[in-house]
Amino acid sequence: MNNEFLARMKEMLGDEYPAYEASLEQPARRGFRVNPLKTDPDSLFSIVNLSREKSPYAKWGYWTEEERGIGFSPACLAGLFYMQEPSASSAVTVLDVKPGMKVADLCAAPGSKTTQIAEMLGNDGLLVANEYVAKRASILVENVEHHGAANVTILNSDTKDVADAFPEFFDALLCDAPCSGEGMFRKSSEAVDDWSAANVEMCAQRQREILANAYRCLKPGGTMVYSTCTFSLEENEKNMVWFTNTYPDMEIIDTGVSFGRPGFDLGNGTGKCIRIFPMDGGEGHFICRLHKLNRETSSVKVSMLKSQSVPKFVKETLDEILTLPYPYLYVHDHFVYGGCAPFYACGKCRIVRDQVLLGEIKKDRFEPSHHLAMSSFSRFRISVDLDDEQLKKYMHGDQLNIHADKGWCLLTWHGLAMGLGRSDGNVIKNKYPKGLRTR
Repeated sequence: MNNEFLARMKEMLGDEYPAYEASLEQPARRGFRVNPLKTDPDSLFSIVNLSREKSPYAKWGYWTEEERGIGFSPACLAGLFYMQEPSASSAVTVLDVKPGMKVADLCAAPGSKTTQIAEMLGNDGLLVANEYVAKRASILVENVEHHGAANVTILNSDTKDVADAFPEFFDALLCDAPCSGEGMFRKSSEAVDDWSAANVEMCAQRQREILANAYRCLKPGGTMVYSTCTFSLEENEKNMVWFTNTYPDMEIIDTGVSFGRPGFDLGNGTGKCIRIFPMDGGEGHFICRLHKLNRETSSVKVSMLKSQSVPKFVKETLDEILTLPYPYLYVHDHFVYGGCAPFYACGKCRIVRDQVLLGEIKKDRFEPSHHLAMSSFSRFRISVDLDDEQLKKYMHGDQLNIHADKGWCLLTWHGLAMGLGRSDGNVIKNKYPKGLRTR
């Protein structure tokens, strides 16, 4: 462990430093969140025997002593739960999203907080999730897809472009900023090796740039949560003092939660922030909740995307497959998207997934996508429930010798969506994505 870092922590924590130092010798605790878009705790635990202890950090959060590998179990791949260190869920709990809101997650990958926000929205409202790094944005798409949210637009852009595209648009905004990762030291040796005082300063400056863009796209009267997984004053309380001095209409307010300990009081209400240290039953988090004072809103309006015409055979196929149509449809470059929210224009931002990818137009036919199957909004006319042995064959990519009504069908396990198949009446052709298949 870097001696300069330990000296900084000793100065910060004083008499509590020995407890922190001792906590570094303990293993990081693992956890998960139950996904209410698809199930509930009683239903999940009736089919999957998971060791668990309720977490105080999120309504649906738990600690677990399970060995690694449960993230590849059928229940996890079906999106019934999401693996997440429990204290990392605290920031979204503080944000306190309500159904119907327009919400932004500005630094979203890999998706643990994005999926948690989506759970709180319940497919009612809009979530714009942005990730600057393209490779991480792809991981974000995968996690949102199997989690089943039907109202998430995923961008791969600079936060400046997000602010330009959505001026004073969002009711709530999460800025879980890239940081020096001091709270990750028990989990990541790379974070330990990368630490330096210079990197702390670099992160603090980058966070200020992101905060300035976050301010621009939060509407007056809106709520913002700034969070990090680091301990440094520079990246936390000092940045909040800078932010509220720079933008006097932003005020720090109570988090409204009972977990955590007060932040360091450096003025401007920073004592209302909360911190979680490893000796508090977490890893390392800083959370600040802010309110943007009401005033006249921007006159700039966000326009809608202009869809290509939806071919008649696409509508007919969707009607054959689904009992409930998606409220909004959008067609672009032969791909058909559906959503529970309008499709907004995103300016210069690169859109990597716009709500639910329903499928692809291939000449004169429509090929449904795996995302359509995994979406919690989709209601299929034909579904076939698989037993454990049939599920293994399906996830391996095998054809299933099962009698079923002809047509596209949803294949389920304990009534829970696993993927698509196409039946000819006697055999179900496997449509499980090749990249997900087991060997």
